[in-house]
Amino acid sequence: MKRVVLIALLLTACKQGKGDRCQVMADCQDGLVCNSSTMTCQDTTGGQIDATVIDAPPVDAKVIDAKPIDAPHD
Repeated sequence: MKRVVLIALLLTACKQGKGDRCQVMADCQDGLVCNSSTMTCQDTTGGQIDATVIDAPPVDAKVIDAKPIDAPHD
């Protein structure tokens, strides 16, 4: 009986908490998922943009005949 309890405790102790490293969904505690981009247990799998969006500078191309300069056609 003690072995069964010990094995049950070891199996539940193997689950990773939020922010801990994982490889598959089963590595994480209930309610957490393995985020494949960070390989850590998180609340979600991601999906948000992880890049910073910066305001681009204005286009400074010269305009000829109301058309921007472009490469010639083949």
